[in-house]
Order: sequence, then structure tokens, then C-alpha cells
Amino acid sequence: MKPKISIVVPSYNKVKFIELTLKSIFSQNYKNLEVIIQDGGSTDGSVQIIKKYAKKYPIIWVSKKDKGQTDAVNTGLKKATGQILTFINADDCYKHNTLSLVANTYIKYPKALWFVGQSMVIDENGKEKAKLVTRYKNLLLFLNSKFYLLITNYLMQPSVFFTKEAYKKYGPFIGTSDFICEYDFWLKLAHVSMPMVLNKCISKFRIEPNTKTKRMFKSLLFEDVKIVKKYTNSPLILFLHELHNLGRVLIAKFV
Repeated sequence: MKPKISIVVPSYNKVKFIELTLKSIFSQNYKNLEVIIQDGGSTDGSVQIIKKYAKKYPIIWVSKKDKGQTDAVNTGLKKATGQILTFINADDCYKHNTLSLVANTYIKYPKALWFVGQSMVIDENGKEKAKLVTRYKNLLLFLNSKFYLLITNYLMQPSVFFTKEAYKKYGPFIGTSDFICEYDFWLKLAHVSMPMVLNKCISKFRIEPNTKTKRMFKSLLFEDVKIVKKYTNSPLILFLHELHNLGRVLIAKFV
């Protein structure tokens, strides 16, 4: 039997996109699957969609006020019983055959702690955007170096999967009430070993006007700098990280 995959979906008032996210999960037709939805008490109709899918598919779900995205993700991951874990926000999507690809890589490399694939950025209408940025990130992913990961977080979160053992040993995720700082967890894992790279696009990362990545971009970059300083005191790396952040701010104006 294929390894069990547990997917946590943190959600709050994402009625516009959550069905697309759930469809992308269950259209995979991956049999050994566990989906845990941690909804923060949505009032926009999201819960009705969750209930509809919970009648047909193996979903564990709750809808109540929480302490934000970080709390939702960690609470969901504590419930997870799979050998492979991940979380996907309720506006992102998986591409076809993603879960089988991750599972097969896990079987082939049983000692690996985590697995990362390529991703693409889409807008609120599902149209691809920021293609040059994506190509740059995919190049760094191909090189798969801790040095480059310290310079910039080139991993796109919905394309990252990790083992239950890795989460138990190196988790939980840290963050604020507004957003999760997955970059800290990536660097913690990278200190032990770099991920197994799946040289294929396996997810769609959505950026639209209401996405926290868009609204709180500068705050996220500030947190990134604090995180990097926990893992290196190299003046060169810190300089290059700040330089990348400046570039990201400039690019964000046009994305």
C-alpha cells in the first residue's frame, strides 16, 4: 500500500477558492489520504462547502475561532496520522498526480526528511503570473543548496512535503497571529539535509489582492531577515539576503 499522506488545510473566509483547493486534492484519486481542515470560524459560506465534501471524502474538520494560521496548521498537524505531511492554504491547488509522485519519491528515498517540487504562481482567475520569478526559483531549486536557501526562500509552500518524523523532531511551525513563518522550518530541516527535489511543477500558488502574501509582504520580508540571522552570521549571506529582499520589493510592485 502507498504511504498515508495527511494534508492540513487552514481556512478562514475563503469561499471563493476553497472548493478549487479541495477538488485539486480529491481529484488526485490517491487512496491512502487524510485531509484535515482547520477553519477559523468562517462566515462566508466556506463551511457549507466543507460539509459538502466531508460527506463524500475522508475529511476531519472543525470550524471555530483559532489563534491564526500558524495555530491552525500546527493543530491540524498534531492530528495527522500519515507518514507524509503537508499543509495547503485554502486558495492554492495541486496539479494532477502530485500525491502519487510524492509518495513514489518517499518510497524510493525512505531516509529523506522532506520533498520539494516546483510550483507556479497564479492570480485570482487562475492565470499564471510572475513567470520570470518562478523560473529563477526553479533554478535555485535545481541547484538545491543551503547557501542559496539562506539567501532567499525559493521554496513555494504548497510544493513542500515532509515526513511525520521530521515534523515531530523539528516542528512545530512558528509564526505570528497573521502569518506562518514556514521559512524557519525549511532552514531547520536544511541544516540536517536538503530536500529530495521533484523536478516537476506540482502546485499552483495563488497571489491575489486579499492574500496575506500580498497584503503583508514587507512584514513577511522583515520576519525572513530575523529568521536567517538565527541560522547564519555570515556577512556575505546576510548582505545577499537583504539584496534579494530589495529586489523582491521592487518586483512585487509589478506582480
